[in-house]
Amino acid sequence: MNVSDPQASPSPDHVGRQTRRGISWSFAGAVATNGVRLIVLTVLGRALTSKDFGIVAAAASVNLVVYGIRDVGIGLALVQRKQLEPAHLTTAFAVSVYLGVALSALLWLAAPLIGRFYDSPEVVDVVRALALVFFGLRSLAITSRMLCQRAMNFRLLAIVDTAAFLIGSVVSIACALAGLGPWALVAGYVVEEVIATALYLRLSPPRYSLAVDLARLRELLRFGVGQSAIQSTNVVATYGDNFVVGHVLGTTHLGYYARAYDLIKFPSMVFDAIVGNVLFTAFSRLQDDRRALASHFRRTAFVNALVLLPASAALIVLAPEAIRLLMGPGWADMVLPFRILAVTILLRTNLKLGGLLAQAAGAVNAVAAAYAVYMVVVVGGALITVRWGIAGVAVSTALAIATVSLHCCLLAMRCSELPAGSFLAAHAPGALLAAAVTAVGWPLARALRAADLPFALVLGAVLAAAAVISVAPCAVWLRRGRGDFGWLAGELGHLRRRRTSR
Repeated sequence: MNVSDPQASPSPDHVGRQTRRGISWSFAGAVATNGVRLIVLTVLGRALTSKDFGIVAAAASVNLVVYGIRDVGIGLALVQRKQLEPAHLTTAFAVSVYLGVALSALLWLAAPLIGRFYDSPEVVDVVRALALVFFGLRSLAITSRMLCQRAMNFRLLAIVDTAAFLIGSVVSIACALAGLGPWALVAGYVVEEVIATALYLRLSPPRYSLAVDLARLRELLRFGVGQSAIQSTNVVATYGDNFVVGHVLGTTHLGYYARAYDLIKFPSMVFDAIVGNVLFTAFSRLQDDRRALASHFRRTAFVNALVLLPASAALIVLAPEAIRLLMGPGWADMVLPFRILAVTILLRTNLKLGGLLAQAAGAVNAVAAAYAVYMVVVVGGALITVRWGIAGVAVSTALAIATVSLHCCLLAMRCSELPAGSFLAAHAPGALLAAAVTAVGWPLARALRAADLPFALVLGAVLAAAAVISVAPCAVWLRRGRGDFGWLAGELGHLRRRRTSR
């Protein structure tokens, strides 16, 4: 019996319609979750200390590195594979459960060693608690979640993830205000995962079975092994600098560095939440249509650059005020690493975009090799630059991100046959806006600070100027409707008509 959906080889137009619907639902979920995330960050930045954040960052880094091999990549193989049989689904569920139990036990036993590595006894119990969350709970729902993604049921994904995150956030805030320190963050993770797992199992039940079909497992692993390597090396690269900072400089400095890094990851997290899963599914369905792949790749890069380049420029200019607003007083040590890492916001998003397309087109091993280089450069660079503190580590990490971003984009261009000149041209409008924001915003911010104005006034004035500088040219370009702006105007018009019809 074949259980693949009837749209295994759909037309580009059909995929385009499903992609728009998926992005709409993902956008709604991302607006809710990331709006709350900013509120939570603002509250917790004032209720918890840098050391509290550092303890959880240390424990979470280890858990997330191991989590990269949670299902040896067969979850995404369910999305990418053209046809599925029932044995693929039962095998995927069984392997996820077995690995979840084994990895939870491994981290539970290794927790004392991890605590000694960070010279922080408080890390031990947090590692164990998060191990139960990341593996004991998430492993049960991996198959359900991936089948929703394969079916492009992003409405369900958005509702479940948003509901779980909102409730978990409320719990974290309540526990932080009650004085539970780092355990406030842990409590939020636990509640979020319990709710998400229960909802996925209820609304998208998997084929429950602990039997493993070796033939079907081998078929899934042909894609999954490379995908698992990508997941593992990407997580080590993402958190490898945390290991170095935490081990050499301690959990307090790790708290500053991890918070700066998390803020910079925010746009790429939003990208993942809104279009990442949608695009991987869409790219997988179009993997044999190079022209459609190239068009989707270029246009997504165009929109990313148009939004993120001027936003990055504004964040670099307003780093002291943004951190004061989000984290409260006492976090000034974040400013310099935050500015350095802010340069990489678009690079991180392009890294994900290029990697998604290349993986969907079948170049999973090439992407895995790129991420392996990324991992080595991040960890090796941090070991060299940690002598200059968290700012030095931020520089080496930024260089590593630039390297792997270029590598993944080149792979995507090769898979989609998109010319390099066309890809670069897609970034030109965003680059012009970023240059204008910097040219006006930097001297304006310096003048307002020199006048000793409140940070809120500085933040508001510079943001208003940046918004005018960015939005006014875009409005003119959209009205003219030439090139990429003609396509973007059409997409915006389509969304408006859809909302009106509803």
